Amino acid sequence: MSNTQANSPPETDSKSQPASPDLEEPEPFGANVRNVPTDQDDSSAPRDGATDSATDGVGVAVDVLWDVTVEAWQDRLELSDDRIADAVQAAAAVRGFQRGQIGVRITDDVTIHEINVRHLSHDYPTDVISFPYSDDPDHIEGELVASVETAQENAAEAGWEVANEVLLYVIHGVLHIGGMDDHQADERALMRDAEREVLAHLGIQVPAVAEGDQRG
Repeated sequence: MSNTQANSPPETDSKSQPASPDLEEPEPFGANVRNVPTDQDDSSAPRDGATDSATDGVGVAVDVLWDVTVEAWQDRLELSDDRIADAVQAAAAVRGFQRGQIGVRITDDVTIHEINVRHLSHDYPTDVISFPYSDDPDHIEGELVASVETAQENAAEAGWEVANEVLLYVIHGVLHIGGMDDHQADERALMRDAEREVLAHLGIQVPAVAEGDQRG
């Protein structure tokens, strides 16, 4: 798994909806907020309401955006926004966070390549890039970008569904936002354990070939 973490927010792609001009902080990727509290209530609300709920400690609000170039993938993979929100909240909970806000953008290799160059000076596409925004130990906040095309390639090698690979990227990104790292072998082992714990919570078993995966 690529360790691609940046400290500045990605610019909203021209294909995405513009950020709301009256907000002090830009709306993550121009997406609509899906606020799914930790008790798994499936309610959704506009950004203002979801932000208030997260601030009040109801749960972790999740923004999910599928870029226009990969919208068809969502139906193909049968990967709902609620499923992604579950992965985000389970990963946040592993890190001890019960409130906050996370933006998730699913995109293609071309777009994540551009973001990788712009923010990390890495001239290649990657699997996931995370942007942590908060140092508050009680509040998680950030955004992540994941490539469904890279997920398709890596899922074939790992021997599991593309949807599971996408969820792994989401989990990995949230763990980074929540303070985990994987530069060193011991950190990487802790990250893998946390990923397996969250995947198990989602009812997903890591394939044997991926269990020995040392992607860093």
